[in-house]
Amino acid sequence: MWAHNTFPHALLITGAEGTGGLPMALALVQYIFCENKTPEDSCGQCAGCSKITRLEHADLHLSFPTIAPKAGQKPMSRHYMQEFREFVKQTPYGTCYDWLQFIDAENKQGNITADECREIIETLYLKSYEGGKKVLLMWQAEYLGKEGNILLKLIEEPPAETIMILVAE
Repeated sequence: MWAHNTFPHALLITGAEGTGGLPMALALVQYIFCENKTPEDSCGQCAGCSKITRLEHADLHLSFPTIAPKAGQKPMSRHYMQEFREFVKQTPYGTCYDWLQFIDAENKQGNITADECREIIETLYLKSYEGGKKVLLMWQAEYLGKEGNILLKLIEEPPAETIMILVAE
């Protein structure tokens, strides 16, 4: 699809828990940002590939289920970015339950909130930091619930050069 310029602006990757939806999505994101891609794969060595390996590319926007870090704070992915990078490094095939245990959520249920959805919209309408594509990678998209309706227009009509990859079970 990439070689024939028919890559979709939105992609849903589904699979049973632990089957590798997140690693597959990350490999795809690495290919998108690779500066020396071949028809078969990313190079794995350029600056773009290195940034994706560390989950630190300025044009990669991550969203995943969270809890409020402190009383009175909104549950937002940006509050847990460092923890998520470490979690993916240690447990790329991990489940949402594993993730919530990793951040000591105790018995709290993680969600992707309406506030997170609004922040995603604001962020994706900004210009690309490095001048190319922007990618939203949403892990465990089923944790959106009815808040996902906020993203419908964005998914249907995204800003130019924007790709959204949703990973769900």
